[in-house]
Amino acid sequence: MRRRALVMTRWRVAIVAIALLAILDAARSINARVGYANPVEIWQPPPAAYSDLTWPPGADISSGASLGTRIYAQRCAVCHGPDGRGNGPAAPSMIPRPRDFTLGFFKYKSTPPGEPPTDSDLERVVAEGLQASAMPYFKDLLSEAEIRTVVGRIKEFSPVFQGPQPAALPIPPRPPASPAAIERGHALYASQGCLGCHGADGTKGGYLQDAKNYPVPVRDLSAPWTFRGGSDAEQIWLRITTGLAGSSMPPLAFALTPAERWDLVNYLESFARVAPWDTGGRLVGRGQQTDLVRRGEYIVHAEMCGLCHTQINRTGIYRDDAYLAGGMRVGAYPHGVFVSRNLTSDPLSGIGRWSESQIIAAFRTGRAPERLLSIWGMPWFYVHYLSDDDATAVARYLKTLTPVRNQVPAPLHYGIAETIVVKLTRPLPAANPKVLTYADGNFASPDGRPRSDGRQALLVNAQWTVLALGIVGFIVAAPRSQRFPATARGWAIWVGVVVAILLLGAAGWVIAELPTLSFIPPDLIVGGATRGIPDPDLVPLKTPEARALVQRGRYLYTIASCAFCHNPNGAGGQKISWRPLGTLWTRNITSDKRTGIGQWSDAQIARAIRSGIAADGRVLHWQGMIWDHASNWDEADIRALVSFVRLLPPIERAIAPARPPAADDCAVYTFWVSDSAVPGCH
Repeated sequence: MRRRALVMTRWRVAIVAIALLAILDAARSINARVGYANPVEIWQPPPAAYSDLTWPPGADISSGASLGTRIYAQRCAVCHGPDGRGNGPAAPSMIPRPRDFTLGFFKYKSTPPGEPPTDSDLERVVAEGLQASAMPYFKDLLSEAEIRTVVGRIKEFSPVFQGPQPAALPIPPRPPASPAAIERGHALYASQGCLGCHGADGTKGGYLQDAKNYPVPVRDLSAPWTFRGGSDAEQIWLRITTGLAGSSMPPLAFALTPAERWDLVNYLESFARVAPWDTGGRLVGRGQQTDLVRRGEYIVHAEMCGLCHTQINRTGIYRDDAYLAGGMRVGAYPHGVFVSRNLTSDPLSGIGRWSESQIIAAFRTGRAPERLLSIWGMPWFYVHYLSDDDATAVARYLKTLTPVRNQVPAPLHYGIAETIVVKLTRPLPAANPKVLTYADGNFASPDGRPRSDGRQALLVNAQWTVLALGIVGFIVAAPRSQRFPATARGWAIWVGVVVAILLLGAAGWVIAELPTLSFIPPDLIVGGATRGIPDPDLVPLKTPEARALVQRGRYLYTIASCAFCHNPNGAGGQKISWRPLGTLWTRNITSDKRTGIGQWSDAQIARAIRSGIAADGRVLHWQGMIWDHASNWDEADIRALVSFVRLLPPIERAIAPARPPAADDCAVYTFWVSDSAVPGCH
């Protein structure tokens, strides 16, 4: 009877301890769901800065509206804004910003300085686009009549068009580009102040400001394929003559004679380098700058860093005054709830006190100074492939970011039991979540005070306390003489049970933490996540320049995380649902001619990447395809990406068309990691 009473007493202690642990564990799961349920603040920009837009564009335009109004809403408003102020919802990430038509500044024109462009000038830009920029060509999507009518709509935004239309400047015949003419141009280049912005060889680079104080990259004059208005000699002569209105490039019509302007054109053409895709060309553009801070700035703004590390409003507009200040809530069930890191140089809430090596380790290996980064909260396995120089460049640039105080709270995790059970139902070791969610608003603390995550710490500490007290209680529940085994066989059983419990606990801990474990080499995680990115066969490529371009393209495809949405093999099909944009499935970008992009031209692929317009004319939401960020890639890098994508082996996978917003779409931006063919939040 005494032995039975002893067993019953110990079982009561064990049952009570287990029950308390289960209750606390359930409380942890509840806390993970409600702890960061609501943002600390909700940002909404004034419409004059950035305007919300109904999706798809033009869906809210009345049937009685003019054709020009409808086309503008459908084709132009996402960048230039519904009222033409350059305040489109995709504008914050774009460098330079879209044109503000209300100011009446038009850069690419044929009329004298201070005069508005002709209708032909505007029609040319709409039809042909602007070379190497986010301004796409529409000549394959709009008829000449439609182009004329949308130009008429654009002219309504500014009073500069109220007077009679000015005449185009006559372009005098070009004299021979003799050595003497080039030498005269050299002297003019120095005397007119060109050296200050462009440098002695035209490659100085950097940024200046436009009329609205937004950054504008200084053109690399040795790369004429990047000239927005075109690289024909006549177009260069016009740019020198008329200047670029609203920018730091002044007109030289009053300072130089027409012949002197031709001398300057001759000189500029003399130091143009060979394009990277032509025989003898090399990749020496913005992605290879020797100034690593500038290179890092270029990479960061073209990469998808801002996608998670910059908070968004209710329709997906990025908060540009808190660029990379973090605060976005990322849900990755069952791995946890994360809030994106503040990457600005703020010493208290950002990475101002981190060393370059610590920053690099965080985004290349997932090992931050204070914790390991979950691959589902931060897909560092793609950024891992940054070259040493590029990684250093990114780290150095981040250290220069204007500090923004935004204290990011610690991740929240579900209870141990729920985490283990759910992960065991998923393929290990990654235990892929079914969906990832990205919430609008700021879930960090802009006042710098840490958002309380004390409940989680309290619950975890309480669990350890209950476990410790349960073990002690289990032991002391018996009389002193019976607390431990009295025989060798009893000790063997006791030790075996303890070892089994420890092994079971260790296995549970490993499963609960997978795949974020310090003893798993980062290279192993990276290899598993990126194994499917093809290595194209370079042998059929005829020139070393073509091979170098494809290799650069594969590098960019990897570090820009293209594989995250389109899958490593490019077959796409991942579902995204959010009420502001509806439901879409990522594009099959393999070379398959029926279901992929094998029938697209290089120009159409490039337009989709940096302007968000598919070959069939469909407008892509900037939160569904990050073309607003990708618009900042240099022309050489865009061509490199196109060259690589062209070689993705064909995979026949039909992708469903996007569905406009509906009531059953997700209230929070949701990305499906697992396949889902059903539209909406299902």
